[in-house]
Amino acid sequence: MKYQLRFGGEGGQGVITAGEILAEAAIKEGRSAFKASIYTSQVRGGPTKVDIIIDDKEILFPYAVEGEVDFMLSTADKGYKGFRDGVKDGGIIVVEPNLVHPEKGDYKRWQVFEIPIITIAKDEVGNVATQSVVALAIAAYMSKCIDLNVLRETMLHMVPPKTRDANAKAFDLGIKYASEAKAKKA
Repeated sequence: MKYQLRFGGEGGQGVITAGEILAEAAIKEGRSAFKASIYTSQVRGGPTKVDIIIDDKEILFPYAVEGEVDFMLSTADKGYKGFRDGVKDGGIIVVEPNLVHPEKGDYKRWQVFEIPIITIAKDEVGNVATQSVVALAIAAYMSKCIDLNVLRETMLHMVPPKTRDANAKAFDLGIKYASEAKAKKA
């Protein structure tokens, strides 16, 4: 099965790292995966987007097709407004509600979930830098694009050793909040 996912945010929020981890985990599962990122020349603060394509077959076109993206997660309003139209009608969008402000029509066009990703990382994990791992876990749970155990193991292998405990906690909290958000809409 083919999945097209998009992470949007601002430089410094870790969306590109999250995309790299997801693609690596898919490859470890024996699938094809490709990550394509776009970011401004600013180191922090500019709009950032990473598209991740995962497929059981060889990927011949390594970019998401606009209007066919299955899942998007955004932690910045600039990235959300700039990249949301690539999500297919009825697709899933997760936003950080403290920073992203969907319009009324967005809730009719897509399945929009509001999960306070940065607050979870800052207040519950105790390290705001783990927001990308919270987001990664949420994306994987919501999109069902990958085995969560393979993703968790890959993530723990790719993060610096001194951050593994915090990132493991961030991953578990991402799954918890994603499952709760899905249950509320069911």
